[in-house]
Amino acid sequence: MSVVMYAQEVTKQYDKIEKFNQGVAIAWENGKAGLVTQGGKEIIKPQFDQIGRFGRDGIAYTTKKGLKGLIDMTGKVIVDNIYGDIGGFNGPWAITRKNGLAGMINKQGKVLVENKYETIRVEKAGVIRAVIGGKEVLLNLSTD
Repeated sequence: MSVVMYAQEVTKQYDKIEKFNQGVAIAWENGKAGLVTQGGKEIIKPQFDQIGRFGRDGIAYTTKKGLKGLIDMTGKVIVDNIYGDIGGFNGPWAITRKNGLAGMINKQGKVLVENKYETIRVEKAGVIRAVIGGKEVLLNLSTD
């Protein structure tokens, strides 16, 4: 009995395909990053300068033209690359910086606090302090 085996390419050619994490990998082409599945399906064509590692929540940070955004593992853009920075998520929200001003978003990309504050700081007890015009204010995030 003989067994005939053959290999079949399942993706287009990339410059590099990184290690798979939860079934997806970052694929590089001409200095741009995209996403592919283990089965070879291109989820996102290479278009980002960088894609970070996916967290347990299935969200990764992206960088394009120096600006930060967010994607999920299905390739859905949660937040376009419009922020100078997006901090790490503290529970369901993160502090953002846009045009030098601080704001906040949630994991669905909804803006919770407009980027109009000089600083935003969240304390352990959940108190949110912000500075606008050199004066400190307290913020309350509503859950609507």
